[in-house]
Amino acid sequence: MKILITGGTGLLGKALVETNNSVRDITAVYIGNYAMQDGSSAKYIKADICDKDAMGDIFASTIPDVVIHTAGAANVDFCEKNQASGRRANVYGTEVITSLCKIYGSKMVFISTNAVFDGKNAPYSEAAAPCPLNIYGKMKLEAEKIVSSSGLKYQIIRPILMYGWNDERERANPVTWLINKLKNKETVNMVDDVYENPLFSNHCAEIIWALIDKNKEGYYHVAGTDVVNRYQFAHIVAEIFGLDKNLVKAVPSSFFKDIAPRPANTSYSTAKVEKDLNIKLPGLRKSLELMKNMKGAGCPK
Repeated sequence: MKILITGGTGLLGKALVETNNSVRDITAVYIGNYAMQDGSSAKYIKADICDKDAMGDIFASTIPDVVIHTAGAANVDFCEKNQASGRRANVYGTEVITSLCKIYGSKMVFISTNAVFDGKNAPYSEAAAPCPLNIYGKMKLEAEKIVSSSGLKYQIIRPILMYGWNDERERANPVTWLINKLKNKETVNMVDDVYENPLFSNHCAEIIWALIDKNKEGYYHVAGTDVVNRYQFAHIVAEIFGLDKNLVKAVPSSFFKDIAPRPANTSYSTAKVEKDLNIKLPGLRKSLELMKNMKGAGCPK
């Protein structure tokens, strides 16, 4: 099976490559200002997903059976303050990839977000009506509609608060950011009124591969089993990684004056994906222990 991954060096793209099996032939597209070496699990091509000609050449040379579109501008505050750039990456980039999937008959796996919900009616199932509060959520919902109305075979995956070992040249995620802060003995303020069920990136990748292998279609919510606020999450991370949890301070969302609005509780019901794959998603502590025991960039010694 030929797979094309956009955002191939991002957190989820990296996890997809690492959890690949030998049956899948992966080409991973990335845009970072560095050079990636081809490996046994994937070959890499540097390209901007918004460059129609470059992406057209990549599709023509690979003719992918499945495209996993993880690329985009995922920083909520960046999108709020830089709407043109955010829209180019999240909406126009999706238009480019979707149009090429239609030309080459590729199945589309689009990675969306919990930010499409307003946080007032958790837990959210796939049947819940989206109602985003911030610009990022609105962009991703628009991109979802591009995919769902395309006539393609598709999966729309909505992960939630992902964490894991990121490429050291890419941006940190909630766990690696916190580890670096606490290792440096810095005090961190974490909100105690925003709730999610955090998700280990490798588990998300494994679920995506299983959904592809089983030829599933439609919407899927993917999350861990434990619903926590960001302050509780940070305390558990500190405990698991042997760091000083007293450096973590609880604050309300109103403490951060200049950030985009965050929904209060976007935790998911994962009954659909668990039923369709006959699995039980793991809890937070077990997932963090697994992450700790992996060799990753920035792992405390």
